[in-house]
Amino acid sequence: MEALPPMIVVVGSLNVDHTLRVSRIPAPGETLTASGAFTCFGGKGANQAVAAARAGARVTMIGCVGRDDFGTRYLEHLQNEGIATSAILQSDTPTGSAFIAVDDRGENSIIVNPGANHALEAGHIEPCAAVIRSAGALLLQLECPLPTVKRAAEIARAAGVRVILNPSPWSAAFMEAGIPVDVLIVNANEAEALSGLSLHELLGDIPAVLSQLQCRMLVITRGGGTTLVLSAPGSIIEVPPPVVDPVDTVGAGDTFAGALTVALSEAQPLHEVIRFANSAGALATLKPGAQPAIPTRAEIHAFMTSHSPAENGPR
Repeated sequence: MEALPPMIVVVGSLNVDHTLRVSRIPAPGETLTASGAFTCFGGKGANQAVAAARAGARVTMIGCVGRDDFGTRYLEHLQNEGIATSAILQSDTPTGSAFIAVDDRGENSIIVNPGANHALEAGHIEPCAAVIRSAGALLLQLECPLPTVKRAAEIARAAGVRVILNPSPWSAAFMEAGIPVDVLIVNANEAEALSGLSLHELLGDIPAVLSQLQCRMLVITRGGGTTLVLSAPGSIIEVPPPVVDPVDTVGAGDTFAGALTVALSEAQPLHEVIRFANSAGALATLKPGAQPAIPTRAEIHAFMTSHSPAENGPR
């Protein structure tokens, strides 16, 4: 009998992304003419939920949208992706939005208006406790209020559900919040900001770093550089990502997080978990937009078959 796909619960943001294509990111006070514009669904939480669903998981999203046309259309969109939306609230505050400039190198600059995302309070998590307890993993970011994120993580931890957190957008208050985390996903700059150490120093005493960051596993993404996985008692796994020519990097980190959560929940070997997530993240840079670029499980596996990196094992 074939096993059911893993159940992933995502607590997080739902935004509508308004994207402008520009030759370069404008400097302060500078006006540029865009070569194109488009609007699509985004928000770190929903991006991760869509990534997990397309990677093969059953997904429930907990969040908040406005009682507006964008909110109604967003719920329909997630339902079409096979994502359960019964735990998504609707608020009189407008649906969150993001205004994004993407340059010719695929790099981006983003301004987020949280809108209804900040109406998701810690008390709203309580009615969803049973859903969280039934999950194979809880996936979180920081575009919703910290007390809300913390309460969801506490419920999951008490039930023995793995908590995976991408602390983005970066907030210095994150470390003081005491959010229980099993797997922390950060980029190199965030790792250094969290630990107060250079990457070289950070790799020198892994148990101390994991204790300081209050997590059991630290995943460090480095763009086109090797992804690092630090775990107790002092293991480092290095997995290089595939080489691609990015078109748009918006949502690539969210795609990585969603795919990693699915592969971890399927108990794949850790090297394969990171390779799967690296491949998903790379594919997400090859098309414009956040969610339109997120690959399916079949696309990820096909890409992995055609890109066989020489990986390094634990050291």
